[in-house]
Amino acid sequence: MNFENAVIKKTVDNLLKGEDYRSEVVNFINTAFLDFAVLFFKDIVSAKFENQDIDLEWYKKTILNPEWQRKYGSNLSFSIDDIAIFSGINRKTITNIYGSSSKEVILDVSNANFEYLSELVNSLKEDLNNDIGITIKIYHNGISVELSLTESLLVINALATKKLAIRGGAWSAIGKRVEKPLVDRLCEILRVPQTNIYNAVFVRDRSKEYDREVDYKLLSSTNKEYRVEVKLMGRGNPESADAVIARDTNIFIADTLSEQNKRQLRYLNIEYLELKNNADIIKDFRNILLKLDIPFENE
Repeated sequence: MNFENAVIKKTVDNLLKGEDYRSEVVNFINTAFLDFAVLFFKDIVSAKFENQDIDLEWYKKTILNPEWQRKYGSNLSFSIDDIAIFSGINRKTITNIYGSSSKEVILDVSNANFEYLSELVNSLKEDLNNDIGITIKIYHNGISVELSLTESLLVINALATKKLAIRGGAWSAIGKRVEKPLVDRLCEILRVPQTNIYNAVFVRDRSKEYDREVDYKLLSSTNKEYRVEVKLMGRGNPESADAVIARDTNIFIADTLSEQNKRQLRYLNIEYLELKNNADIIKDFRNILLKLDIPFENE
């Protein structure tokens, strides 16, 4: 999941103003989904215009079989991730269930899931017994095509699966992409010397019995290392305390903290900075730096 730099920057800006960042993620999800939907509909119009039915057999031959696409010169060229989506499942789910995201595994699982989807569609058609009809009409470059009930259900299922995949990937990725830029900006505002900042790619310290990845490290004037963890989670999320303990964190920065979270952090002698609805974010971070003797130049 790739976020544009502008989205990351706006998210960081919102967080440092104490505002909610989630609208930026939602906007990204909607934009990515609509871009996908438009391209998908264009492909469907192309297929229908060539007198192909977007039925179960068409799906199986042209979408779930890359070899068929190459052999017969299909205009529809889908990635492995798309093939999984159109079969009603996404790559992450396949990886979680089968422990692999290889091309062979994805194709096998996609085909198996498609057979299950086929049975559901056929069963639904029989249950409806002409009591309800669903028709999707698509226009593109002066061409109009109309999808049957089966075709419409397949399209709706594919779009729903894609939206869920985009949504899950976005929420999972946003925190990871924002963590370092957020602390970078805080350090930039207070002018923490570069010699006291360590935000390089994590490399395990083999001199330690164990060493867990941490988002950021800051060094005191005596070169003492302080580990910084960032979590953009909602109020009361118990994952916060677990993450802090597991990573031997010294400074914890969070979007929202419950009173229980704060009590846990104080008990563990961990400095924390809550962002949402905080009008004194920079001041609070400055106090943390002072307490830990981490140099900064902007008084």
